[in-house]
Amino acid sequence: MAEGPGEVTITRYRAHFSGPTAGWLDLGWRALETVELAGPDVFEASFRTESGQTLLSRLHTPWASLMFALAAATAFPAHPRLLSGDWLPPDFEARCAALGHPVRPARHQLVAGQGH
Repeated sequence: MAEGPGEVTITRYRAHFSGPTAGWLDLGWRALETVELAGPDVFEASFRTESGQTLLSRLHTPWASLMFALAAATAFPAHPRLLSGDWLPPDFEARCAALGHPVRPARHQLVAGQGH
C-alpha cells in the first residue's frame, strides 16, 4: 500500500483515508481483525481483503486515539487498552482543563456508556 499525506474522515462506524499519492483506504470498524495504538498518534489495524489476504495498515494521525476508541468500542469492547483507559494521550483531561475546556473523566466514559 502506498504511503503519503492525505485526509481522513472518521465516523462512529468507519474511517476513510484518501490522498493524492496514497490512494484510499476504507476501514469499517466491524470488519477489522485487530486494532491497536502502535505509538503516539499511530493507529494500527488489520483486516482481510476480498481475496482473503490479511493486511496491516498504519495511519499516522493526531486522530489516532479517537479512531482507536471508536474501533475498539465497536468491534473489540473487551480490548485491554480500551478497558484500562490508556487510549487517551497522557494528561489529556488536564490539558483540556488548562485550555478552558474541562471534561468529565474521558478515559472511562466510553466503556461506561457502551450499554446505551
